[in-house]
Amino acid sequence: MPVVARLLRLFALMCGVALTIPFASSHAEEPPAADICRENPAFRAQDFTLGDWDVYAGETRIARVTLEPILESCAIEETWTVTGGRTRGNGLGIFNYSALLGHWMYHWVTDDGASTTFTGEPTGPGAIRYVTRKPLGEGPLGEKRVRLRHWTLTRTGDGGIRELSVGSEDDGATWEVEYDLHWVPHT
Repeated sequence: MPVVARLLRLFALMCGVALTIPFASSHAEEPPAADICRENPAFRAQDFTLGDWDVYAGETRIARVTLEPILESCAIEETWTVTGGRTRGNGLGIFNYSALLGHWMYHWVTDDGASTTFTGEPTGPGAIRYVTRKPLGEGPLGEKRVRLRHWTLTRTGDGGIRELSVGSEDDGATWEVEYDLHWVPHT
């Protein structure tokens, strides 16, 4: 039922009036939402990350991450669970392609109060890079300082995923590795 029809019926119910106006359904003209996202390659660019993964920093398993399609495959939900006896650092993320903006979005929040939002785009098959800018406050001369962060997920030849985060405080002139992780399928 079109939105206008639903609003009119809701208004009539609130006013205590029976409304029996027939409304033509436009559902037959519109593809189902599931098809909109499943059939558009832009929405599928990050499917290589779907699954249940163990995350390693070097040889140490630091987390388990699960990425699942949600909302009729129009978004990906991430659940990050820390391992090794740690209790903080668990997080949830939502990835989605915005047809309106023409790029990917990622919003991340953790149980220790951290949150951030990234914009992203595929950099090739099985690879996507997200970017964010973190305000750092004023520098010694009163200038606004910002940390530019590039965060990439890349499919590796062994069937895993490399998660690499690099940061720059000079607008990309120099970069430093923040972390370099490897995901392997959880068994």
